[in-house]
Amino acid sequence: MVTPSSQSDSNPVVDADPTDAAIASPAPQTDSPDNSPAESPTPDQTAAQPVQTPSLGQSWLYAGGVLFAIYGLFASIDLLNIGFQSILGPQVQGLLTLAANPWLGLLLGILATALVQSSSIVTALLVALVAGGLPITTAIPIVMGANLGTTITNTLVSLGYLSNDDDFERGFAAATIHDCFNLLALVIFFPLELLWHPLEHLSQWLLNQNINVALMPDSFVSPIDWLIQPTRWLIAYGVNHLAGPWDSLLLFSSSVGGLMLSVTMLGWLLKRWLNAPAQTAIYWGIGHGSRLGGLAAGAATTALLQSSSMTTSLTVPLAGTGMVTLEDIYPFILGANIGTCITALLATLSLNSPVAQQLALVHLSYNLLAVVLIYGLPGLRKIPITMAQKLAATTLRFRLVAVAYVVGLFFAVPLLALWLSFTWMT
Repeated sequence: MVTPSSQSDSNPVVDADPTDAAIASPAPQTDSPDNSPAESPTPDQTAAQPVQTPSLGQSWLYAGGVLFAIYGLFASIDLLNIGFQSILGPQVQGLLTLAANPWLGLLLGILATALVQSSSIVTALLVALVAGGLPITTAIPIVMGANLGTTITNTLVSLGYLSNDDDFERGFAAATIHDCFNLLALVIFFPLELLWHPLEHLSQWLLNQNINVALMPDSFVSPIDWLIQPTRWLIAYGVNHLAGPWDSLLLFSSSVGGLMLSVTMLGWLLKRWLNAPAQTAIYWGIGHGSRLGGLAAGAATTALLQSSSMTTSLTVPLAGTGMVTLEDIYPFILGANIGTCITALLATLSLNSPVAQQLALVHLSYNLLAVVLIYGLPGLRKIPITMAQKLAATTLRFRLVAVAYVVGLFFAVPLLALWLSFTWMT
């Protein structure tokens, strides 16, 4: 015989008070105004989820605007290079010939590349200097410094997002991951080169194997160079006729303004064009998530454009708007490091100098070995990403850190070291 108490113990649901049951098992929360709101999305989720999907006509307009903004970005970078070269170009060759000390050569490579905004120009100039008698042992540290100095362009591009916290943090991290990778490669390979000269010996061995460095015809012209030639001519013509002796400075300042405007415009358009087809196209364009695909895409794009600055600078607004992540663009940027070596290889075609070809092979070997070692080892692979993220978080809290970073790494430290070295020599 079952007592009421035992029945209650064996089946508490039957005898439970409905009010108690309601209290014990509250109804799940809804999105009604009476209940607490659901957890808000993170900035990355917000950036990746537009409020309204654009229509087909709007998508075409946004696509056209994006292409126009990319054109403006490339043209601004090209004019920035011209402006720097016209102001400081004659002094760069003189600087490079002073690099007898390897540490001095390293700093000169960073400074010279930051000044002319192009590692391709510096390495091509070095190839000519080596063919003219500059020792290759002296030139190698300059090449390694130029590899770091070239990263200043995409860092400058990221400063266009200073007005937006989320976009700036993502964009600055995307820009400085290139810096961090090349800095880590420098820390690893520069001491090794000082002690045992592995890059010099490897390039000499490759040269002895009759490696054909003529990867492209000597007459090859970048399609981007062909496209922006009218804009370059038009702006240069106007500046020369309006500015007089200040033409170089006006060209430089106008290119900086165009760079900031292009980045702002590109970010604004990408946020509104952020639909699934656009994301898929860009995802495939940077290697569709494959490490080897990203490396190949970055190398091919940079070899075609003959400018790693243009290739890597394009990833900054994509990351800044949340379309791609650091992990997506990481192998693409490393591929750009490899693709940029094509300029030095092309420069050797007209010189017929084995030692000049050896320097071009040094540049290629350095970037290939850095990718194999740093990106190939999981323990080292994450270091540049972590460094870039921490640096971006710091600059988000203290905006002046971004300016101090650019001025300090690329200008102040090399100039101070050069001044001290010249002071000690005299």
